[in-house]
Amino acid sequence: MKVIKVAMLGMGGMGRNHSDSLRKIPGVEITAFCSSPIDDAKRYITENNLQTPIYDDFYKMLDEASFDALYVCLPPFGHNGQIEAAAAKGKHIFVEKPIALTIDRAESMVKAIKENNVKSQVGYHMRFGSAVKHLKQLIDANKSGTPTLFTAHYECNSLHSPWWMDVDKSGGQVFEQVIHLYDMALYLMGEAEKVSGHMSNLCHTQTPGYTVEDTSCASILFKSGAMGSITGSNCAIPGRWVGRFKVICGNVVADFADQNEAVFTYTNGDSITEEKISDNINAKFEENVYFINVLRGEAPNFASIEEGLDGLRLVRGVVDSSQSGGIPIKL
Repeated sequence: MKVIKVAMLGMGGMGRNHSDSLRKIPGVEITAFCSSPIDDAKRYITENNLQTPIYDDFYKMLDEASFDALYVCLPPFGHNGQIEAAAAKGKHIFVEKPIALTIDRAESMVKAIKENNVKSQVGYHMRFGSAVKHLKQLIDANKSGTPTLFTAHYECNSLHSPWWMDVDKSGGQVFEQVIHLYDMALYLMGEAEKVSGHMSNLCHTQTPGYTVEDTSCASILFKSGAMGSITGSNCAIPGRWVGRFKVICGNVVADFADQNEAVFTYTNGDSITEEKISDNINAKFEENVYFINVLRGEAPNFASIEEGLDGLRLVRGVVDSSQSGGIPIKL
């Protein structure tokens, strides 16, 4: 088995999560960690009794460390050319969502990855859930009937970290969290043509440093003619994180509690039957396994950087529409 060497950039929550997963995959070696502050990387290697080199300078790591793929687990505002530099040196890229704060930055990433012919994957872990896979298979096999409507809702109630509350650093809840549901819409329903949105801060006007929205809703028209509606809230029940969605097709209605659990109601002809899919598969672990298999030539590209750009265009459209009074934005 070919050993795949990985370097980690960013050792906050997502960096730690991916590092934990990668260390469980046979034939994968993490050869370098980079974080700013460097204490995040120091803490991780100490807790896990590792001797891996650590850096607080990405470009020094890029010059000195030996690795095949770079995992980019930075907050949205932290992207400032690292992916382009790594791609220029032939490094494959896994990047957490959203891939950037601006379309210009994202397009620069896509261009670098294409020009240097390296592999890429975006951290859209919901695609790897058992229930999501089942519906996608039905749609691709033309067994679902025509996909007609996608509805979704995300809710939580948390202040998160200081950078998350700053719209100039995170982009907001739609950018940072609800984007997973916007990706589900694109993945299951196809390309979007137009989007209109409304966003507001209703519950956190007195919270110091809180400049992101805490309430959002969007309406999507897909190129197929299908439609979608996605809402988000950071004013819900503390300690609860909910991401539900429903897909209505000509022959099946799929009601998802999450990516692993859904009730499928089949309505083909006069008969109505139900099927429940419930699994505890770790979708975040599976996305790492898949990316490693891509690097080994054992799986095709999936959730590529281009799809990360598509998702960014959609959430950017929601923001732009909201700032224009809800006027539809053509994508």
